[in-house]
Amino acid sequence: MKRASSTSTTEAGSAAERAAASFLRERGYHVLERNFRCRGGEIDIVALDGSTLVFVEVKLRRTLARGAPIEAVTALKQTRVRRAAQTYLAFSGRVFERIRFDVISVLRTSARTEITHLKAAFATG
Repeated sequence: MKRASSTSTTEAGSAAERAAASFLRERGYHVLERNFRCRGGEIDIVALDGSTLVFVEVKLRRTLARGAPIEAVTALKQTRVRRAAQTYLAFSGRVFERIRFDVISVLRTSARTEITHLKAAFATG
């Protein structure tokens, strides 16, 4: 089986993140940041859902052969996202009443794109 090049994988991931950001905007979210990177990790999307700050991990799959996209958000990945969220909060200088960690799974086949939004997919700590 031939693996996709890292460039096409990166492009597909970026397209999935754009689709997720559009999905959120259509539902009334205000997207603050995309691809926030820091030493501790990365957050795909930072958005406001009303007064709740939401850190969103986006996972793309083309098939379910390696499992559902949500299954790729391992305990290690959750820790990295939490660490990056702490950095974001420190740099933002803002105080938020509530924060939440969501996962958006994008299943993109040749026939269709299916987006699933899992709110509060993992705990804050």
